[in-house]
Amino acid sequence: MSGRVGNLSPQQQEALDKFRINIKDVLQPHMDDIFLLKWLRARSFNLAKAEEMLRLNQEFRKKLNVDNLKKEFKVPEVLSKYFTGGLFSWDKEGCPVFYDPFGLLDVKGMLQSVQCSDIIKFKLLILEEIWEEFRAQSEKLGRPVEGLTLVIDLDQFGMRHMSKQVLASSGQILKIFEANYPETLKAAMIIRAPRLFPVLYSLVRPFLSEDTKSKLYVCGNDWKELLLQKIDAHYLPAYWGGTATDADGDPKCRSKICFGGSIPKSYYSTSDETSVTGNLTTVTVQSGSCLTLEYDVLVPNCIIRWQFKSDHHDIKFGVYMRKRTKNSGKQGEGLKEVVPSEKHNSHKVLAEGEVLCTEAGLYVVKFDNSYSWMTSKKLRYNIELIIP
Repeated sequence: MSGRVGNLSPQQQEALDKFRINIKDVLQPHMDDIFLLKWLRARSFNLAKAEEMLRLNQEFRKKLNVDNLKKEFKVPEVLSKYFTGGLFSWDKEGCPVFYDPFGLLDVKGMLQSVQCSDIIKFKLLILEEIWEEFRAQSEKLGRPVEGLTLVIDLDQFGMRHMSKQVLASSGQILKIFEANYPETLKAAMIIRAPRLFPVLYSLVRPFLSEDTKSKLYVCGNDWKELLLQKIDAHYLPAYWGGTATDADGDPKCRSKICFGGSIPKSYYSTSDETSVTGNLTTVTVQSGSCLTLEYDVLVPNCIIRWQFKSDHHDIKFGVYMRKRTKNSGKQGEGLKEVVPSEKHNSHKVLAEGEVLCTEAGLYVVKFDNSYSWMTSKKLRYNIELIIP
């Protein structure tokens, strides 16, 4: 049995019924059988593991405010104009297709223009759009549509795409994808892979589940024929061997698919934001250590706002919270993550952000350099506690 709606064994049906009962406290209207079975399949119908995965997902969505991202996150222009990829049409089974000419992405320019956190939010918006397309296609066709066909074009891919920072950012995105969007990928067809591809795959492989690995197909010189086996010619852009074009005849269908290109330096964040950085506190975070700053939030709905810049190297940043009790304990004990700790390319782009403190308590801002055993980091920062 496939473990999908209409094709469940008695044991799988029983697991689905129990799963729905177990998570009834977080169950939402859109969480139908199709949705719930994704989490069960992702954990081989192990109820405890599927429940843990879904609950962690709900925490993740709350922390990053994913449900309101489309409304509240203003996508930086450089991302919408230069980050490669786009949804375009469907494959022969009615599943949406996402094309990504990743080899044309100006990775250096992108990382000098936006924060890694903005790239992650942008990718989350795309993943949300894909799941919305699943629902729309299911309704349109009158049957479940659950999988994405991904076409990755690595033409012009090179060493610039394999820098430490690019791989770190890609690893973060892949971890988020695997943990929070299960059973999304139907097939990933990799075309025009360079000789470097085996090296690239060895670096990203640790972030991929076994299920995802089994869905990767590296195509040879006959990639156009292989694409046409999966996608009808009138739905495949002419640039990749089909007949589809934009209304103006563009064979790349750039009205829907971004082809990247060299990012103008006018988008780059300057290394001296003197109007801002002149007012920042300067410290050195020693190798293998952290800088922690505590803020006593006495009333709910205060805002913690931050700006920081590091010299020459990235640094991790996160915000934690502990409720005040008589037995609060030592520093670090009982801390709850409020803003997930992530590496920021703050040596290239001024990192800025804020978080609403919905509860009173002790809030801890942490700059984490514990992962760097050889390099101390010079850091300039400003943290504001805004009381309503």
